[in-house]
Amino acid sequence: MRSSPPLPGPAADLAPRLRDALGLLLVARGYAQELQLDVWDFAVELCSLQAAGLTTSDLRWLACKGYVEHAAETTPPEKDHREFRRLGQLSLAQQTCFVLTERGTAVAQLADHPAMTRGNGNGHEVPVNGKSAPRAERPSWDADLRELRVGEAIVKRFRVPAPNQELILAAFEEEGWPVQIDDPLSPKWDLDPKRRLHDAINRLNRNQRQQLIHFLGNGDGRGLRWELVR
Repeated sequence: MRSSPPLPGPAADLAPRLRDALGLLLVARGYAQELQLDVWDFAVELCSLQAAGLTTSDLRWLACKGYVEHAAETTPPEKDHREFRRLGQLSLAQQTCFVLTERGTAVAQLADHPAMTRGNGNGHEVPVNGKSAPRAERPSWDADLRELRVGEAIVKRFRVPAPNQELILAAFEEEGWPVQIDDPLSPKWDLDPKRRLHDAINRLNRNQRQQLIHFLGNGDGRGLRWELVR
């Protein structure tokens, strides 16, 4: 039997974008374990990992190293749990989603995935893949036009109501777009708050006209943060 290659060393052995991606996958895996759900119920979409800076070559490399598994999502709208169709190791489709393997989990934990942000000197942190962004590059949310922008670029324009997404964007706007906010969604007795926040984050990252902002959880399911995509 062929032995597995050794695990990499500390975080410095991985490119920052790979550490970021492993961190996203590790958070998703943690959510699934906390809720006692299958890890595939929190599989991370291809678009989310690409928004974090990964290329298709990066993703194929992670798969070949045995750090991730991937499959194409085929979940019907009426299903409570997600369904997938297996793909070849190097095949990627638009509906492809990823989960960490046990080996990938060990690597992600070794990398420790620190929050890669720096302050801008004005009391707020504005992350851009680990670097500060000028104030002019902060997002803005226009509730009247229902538009999310970065500078003059429109990131999302809502044609139909999206209450959870709009409430999150309004909360960021009201607080001046700090790096992180607590979950602003009002609790509902029949909905798990962490699952609802996770779903809202995924929807914020989908269907962006320009992939300029990436939203992600803060790691405990009770808040979320953002970063500009470069």
